[in-house]
Amino acid sequence: MFHVEESIMRKSWVLLSLILSLSLMLSPVTAHFDPPDSPAIMVTVWLLGVATTEDMDDGLNGYTDITGTYKVSQSGHEASAGNLGLIFYDWDTLKGRIGYIKKEPLYSHRECTPMNDVTVSFNLEESNSMFANGKIGSGSIKVTKPGRYTVNAGKGKVLIEVTVTKTPIASEECSYFEDQPEGYASSIVTSSGGYVYDWQLANMINMWIANRTGYANMVFIFNQCFGGGMIDDLKEKLKGTGDAAFMSASKHNKPSWGLADSYNPSRWPEMVKKGFTRPEDYYPKEVGEELAKTGKEAPTMKEVAKRAEQEDLLGPYGSDFRERPQYTSVGNGDNIRIGKKADGSAVKSKHAILFAGDANQKRHWNNMDRMYKALKKQGFSDADIIALAGNGKTMSNGTSVPGYIDGPGTKKTLYEAIVNVSKKMNKDEQLIFWVSDHGNRERIELAVLLDLIDPVTEPIPPKKTARRPGQVTWDLDEEFLKAMELDSDNRPYVSVLVEATPEIMEFGEYVLKNIELYINKNELNITLIEPITAYDTDPDLDAFELVFPVDEELLGEENLIEVGWGGNPEEFIKYRIIGLIISTGGINELEAEFEEIEEPEEEKTLFELLEEYVPTYNENVDTLPDIVKRIAGNERIDLEITLENGSKLNIGVVTEGARIIEFSEGKIPEPTMRVWTTEEVVRGILDSEDPIRTGLYALKTGEIKYSGVGLGKSLKIFGTKIIIKIYRFAEVIGDIVG
Repeated sequence: MFHVEESIMRKSWVLLSLILSLSLMLSPVTAHFDPPDSPAIMVTVWLLGVATTEDMDDGLNGYTDITGTYKVSQSGHEASAGNLGLIFYDWDTLKGRIGYIKKEPLYSHRECTPMNDVTVSFNLEESNSMFANGKIGSGSIKVTKPGRYTVNAGKGKVLIEVTVTKTPIASEECSYFEDQPEGYASSIVTSSGGYVYDWQLANMINMWIANRTGYANMVFIFNQCFGGGMIDDLKEKLKGTGDAAFMSASKHNKPSWGLADSYNPSRWPEMVKKGFTRPEDYYPKEVGEELAKTGKEAPTMKEVAKRAEQEDLLGPYGSDFRERPQYTSVGNGDNIRIGKKADGSAVKSKHAILFAGDANQKRHWNNMDRMYKALKKQGFSDADIIALAGNGKTMSNGTSVPGYIDGPGTKKTLYEAIVNVSKKMNKDEQLIFWVSDHGNRERIELAVLLDLIDPVTEPIPPKKTARRPGQVTWDLDEEFLKAMELDSDNRPYVSVLVEATPEIMEFGEYVLKNIELYINKNELNITLIEPITAYDTDPDLDAFELVFPVDEELLGEENLIEVGWGGNPEEFIKYRIIGLIISTGGINELEAEFEEIEEPEEEKTLFELLEEYVPTYNENVDTLPDIVKRIAGNERIDLEITLENGSKLNIGVVTEGARIIEFSEGKIPEPTMRVWTTEEVVRGILDSEDPIRTGLYALKTGEIKYSGVGLGKSLKIFGTKIIIKIYRFAEVIGDIVG
């Protein structure tokens, strides 16, 4: 950042620097791509400026002539090396400070996030046309993140910038899916209070469809928070059974995002341009648009996932990266299209299950409506679609549900829907399984195997997920604890799975209601007892889930969970705990609010931008060097700028005592000096952090040309240039002879 005085001085130089310029031209660096992770990024190393720590001017042109070589290497990638073009450094002006030059790339590389380490090296020399080049010095720096860095090289310094930009064109090269680690699970929220865990859904699909009837292909789309965590179990169970594709709005430990009920399209025109005419979630809106395409435009599932990821406003390539979509497949799942097998032939018939359990926001119903219409466009009949949402009767605004809704979004109706669809499935059938609204993340272990043989309270230690021998506490990572705070309406809980042994089946509710649970010595109250029928791959009653809500404040990084008996000790019935679950509770999609978009101000013309600098220039004219005042002290200057559209902008500038007394658009009569340049050069000077340096470069390379009008004025300007060169040469000779 500049100090106030530096900022004012910078503005003072802008107008005069239009006739003082030089630019560095480096050959472009080719980029290549190297996977795998997501999202795809472009890493670029830019050369911004140079400096020396002492005056090395040889007196020939008034500058230190810097040249040399560079090398950029990145972990796991090929190195890039080359020669620096001739760089002119004005010691009299900069006195060792970095002199900014035209920003040029030294290296660029496409890869997947995170950025690999970059090492940048320079070897600087003082260029000498008569004698051997003098050594300035060498130096290097290792960069681990984007930013600006100074590379010290002996008596020289080089300013570089490392940037990272998203590159959606290469996103298909990056892996989409990140597996959920052992010890954690995800679940679907229902309107009945029960939850459908990832392992339950995978077991149900496996035992009722994959291993019984078979299928042509299946597509699973999860739009809820932590939806990516639903995929790993399904993928494992379905591997080798056929073709399937899986996509989700979010990673296993990340939320999904949507527009709030308060969204008003009339106030957000930019959102309307993106297709948001009503509250919706970001990812399912993009997926729905892709799935609605028919005929030759109909995409494969991999193309659907790729385009949805790229178009998701809050996805890796959107305007505000908050959502991390996921995609993976088994078999030839990448090539599945709606109504088609992976080989392109038509399926015999199509089926779909659309589920929005606790649909308490407008967007949940709009998400389902978009998906329903996309399927209808693809030839699905209402008989082919089972749509379950909310209470099955009224939407969140109190109005009746659409006619295509078949029932409530409960755990029971979802299981029944899978069973009913399985009766229609065979190796020529397609199933689309789609879920919206709330999701959970769980800390889970399904291999506890704790036998309770007496009424004494005792801890439930983790088994497979214990980090050390003898561990009895349950650990929660920082991400899990943060996830619980995402939604103020969620209610975390702890639950145990009690095996459905003959004793439990005989005494049933009496035993289950008398089981007590303690967390960190605090007793919890049981609120729900759920039968578990998909613990394994057999469709029978395996266990009962006992759900105990817990206050967030009671949960920490280490948690002691104990189980006890609340009934008469004499009436104790032995039981076995086979699993334990700690859940965030139902997390709603997060709502992204956008600032109201106002009509943008009309962009200022180039003339108006330059005109703004006149007062600041005049206020600081006394600080300008005498030689500058001599060149432009009392002149009538005709400035001609070639604009980007090919037209000409003429500006008349009248100076008196070096001050600007007239600045007008159009040709000036009876000019004493003419100046020619282009809009690109002018804007480069305006945008430069060191406009005087940028202006000098433009003059040096001829990007700004000027001449006097008439013989007298032409000789004066020519003489001035010669005087400057002689003065600088004499100064160097004086230094040599002492």
